[in-house]
Amino acid sequence: MWKNALCLLVTFICFLRGSTLSQKLCPPRPDEDLIFRATFAHDRFYVDVEHGNDNWNGRISFPADGEGPFKTLSGAIDGIRKSRTSVRKRATLFVRSGNYFVSKPIVLDARDKYLSLVGYPGDERPLLSGAHKISGKNFEPFNQNVFVASINGKCSNHIFLGRKRLVRARKPNLRRWTGQDMTGQGPYLKIKHMFHNSFGCNRKGSGGFRQEECHWGNKNGFEFKKGDIDHKWSNPETGNILVFHAWTAERGNIKSVVGNHVNFTSSLRSPIGNHPKPSGWRYIIEHIFEELDTTGEYFCDEKRKLLFIIPPSEALKHEDVFISSTRTLFIVQNTKGIEFVDLEFRHSNDRAKVKYNPRPALLEFNKADVASIYHCAFSNVGHTAIFLYNSSTNVKIAGNSFYNIGYIAISTSSGTRNLLIRRNTFEGCGVWNMFQPSCIHVRGMKKIIVKENRISYTPYAGMRIGSQQTFKQDYVREGEYVFYIEKNDVRNYGLGILNDFGGIYLSPNVACSGPEATSTFCHLHARVAFNTIHHSSAYYYGAHGIYGDLAVSSLTVEKNWLYNLDGAAVVFLCGKRNFALNNMIYHIDKSRVLGTCSVIAGRGVLLKQDLTFKKNVIFVSNVYARMWRPLDEWIYDVPQVDGNVYYFSHENSSQVFDFFPKYKSWNEWKSSTFNDLRSVIDNPQYWNLAGKDYRLKRTSVARQIGIQSVDLRKVRSRSGIC
Repeated sequence: MWKNALCLLVTFICFLRGSTLSQKLCPPRPDEDLIFRATFAHDRFYVDVEHGNDNWNGRISFPADGEGPFKTLSGAIDGIRKSRTSVRKRATLFVRSGNYFVSKPIVLDARDKYLSLVGYPGDERPLLSGAHKISGKNFEPFNQNVFVASINGKCSNHIFLGRKRLVRARKPNLRRWTGQDMTGQGPYLKIKHMFHNSFGCNRKGSGGFRQEECHWGNKNGFEFKKGDIDHKWSNPETGNILVFHAWTAERGNIKSVVGNHVNFTSSLRSPIGNHPKPSGWRYIIEHIFEELDTTGEYFCDEKRKLLFIIPPSEALKHEDVFISSTRTLFIVQNTKGIEFVDLEFRHSNDRAKVKYNPRPALLEFNKADVASIYHCAFSNVGHTAIFLYNSSTNVKIAGNSFYNIGYIAISTSSGTRNLLIRRNTFEGCGVWNMFQPSCIHVRGMKKIIVKENRISYTPYAGMRIGSQQTFKQDYVREGEYVFYIEKNDVRNYGLGILNDFGGIYLSPNVACSGPEATSTFCHLHARVAFNTIHHSSAYYYGAHGIYGDLAVSSLTVEKNWLYNLDGAAVVFLCGKRNFALNNMIYHIDKSRVLGTCSVIAGRGVLLKQDLTFKKNVIFVSNVYARMWRPLDEWIYDVPQVDGNVYYFSHENSSQVFDFFPKYKSWNEWKSSTFNDLRSVIDNPQYWNLAGKDYRLKRTSVARQIGIQSVDLRKVRSRSGIC
């Protein structure tokens, strides 16, 4: 059976916080003696990049009597296939410490069933890298603070000085380079004019939020302000323009600069001007040699095979430079029982045009069954770290760390079944690609569990659920779900870069938007419970807590802590059978607390919606906040709102007279809709507001009307592996 001793042991260790784990590494390493005992009965092989030889049999961990470990990972896989006793029982490849450069994907298939790749206990965690290394000593002074070295191979969008990500020479410069910066963070330049102005699409931004009549020619470039783009650039075609829209930003390759116009080699996906206020008309210039002028920047000259960088003072004396070149390190396809345990994966490249496609991924699972990734570290990834597709099933991803990820850390396709993503730490996703990035984006058909993870530092959503073909209302039995999103801590997301997202963002496919949308096939069946979601910021609008978009239906949102958000706590943008129950909300923003259906979602038509908002505690600290926004509406069924506690913490007591939908007073709202008849306006007595402790005191009025106190302190403090 695939649940052998090693698998069970490492799964157990993943969730321990005991003395057997080293707290110096992220994630901490399992105990070496326990791993050796657990693997004693298996076929065991070894690979050692420093002392191995691919002509040996790999049966012993160190050279002796003309035999010893394999040298390369690809050589080890080939050797194991030749000498393994049986694919019906597990084999373990122990990877000794060292740097293993992977130049092309290693494919694991049916010949490799039940194979575990495990970091050798007692060594340093082995590094599997897709980057070419240039020693810092190989760089020579070029001028002032610029250093130059020759490169062997192609340039890359993902180059690192030690563990720090270098930034392609940009204008405007970052305020301060840290090595973990988002490429989409400000400051920004501003577009002066579009190529094609009209009454329905102009620089002034008629309507503010969206302009529907923008000419397709506005995809091809724009007019810039004097001095923002320099006609003296020697090779402008090496550069990109990062153009911001609302919930995306995309790159246009520079074709030419003529007069005060910059032209792209190929069209953008969206016309400039579609979202005037959310975009802010922002753009950034990237990878122009003449803009190489500050610490942390680089320019890669592929024609001359030269890399120019501006490192911090003295950094090249003790740090090397890594140019990511390999897109995918492993492909696991049409096989069963593959495990990756206690390994470090670093450095992968992307494609020239990636947009919404999650591929390439550093690890790709194609129709794989019973796969596991435990206690591994993923960092400095160019695009996606892990991608499951073609109906991969029974996959566990637990106790790993993900740091500085170009697009998405974990992504799955809609055929995925029986997936567990548990107790992982994510810090820094969407660093490079800004097509609605997130740390986790799961699609699936059955039992998708995402729990006890910590997610932070992303320019868009913390995690995305769905964006797939959805289901009928009776797809699951009562009380069951497809997606279980529980006990996650999502924090510090948005970062003031993009708009219109949630810490947990749930959506169906585009067929569930617009006037033709039907609630028959728009059910996602997701339970979002016991999560802490806090500290968000958008560029212009919509850094929500939990966001159900595009008429997505059958969502249960219960017993979460939602606080310090730059947007609504919960949004159900149309849809059916959506419930928000027993959530603790501390609302600081001037926007609405609860988002509902609007003509924007239905493109001018109000869609059917039913929602239930009961037994929630809403502590409002912003005098301008309202329950609904003016555009939010319903025409079919009045929402079921009852058993809630509302409290307005400021001295402006008049808020109670226009807080409720359509600026109704408390009494008008109750009498006209028969909602909130058992609700109260009173201080809920959160345990400690200053300490962000949203438990209810025993004397709380909320407890008296049947609202349960929710204790999520451990979720917030102990989520993730690090």
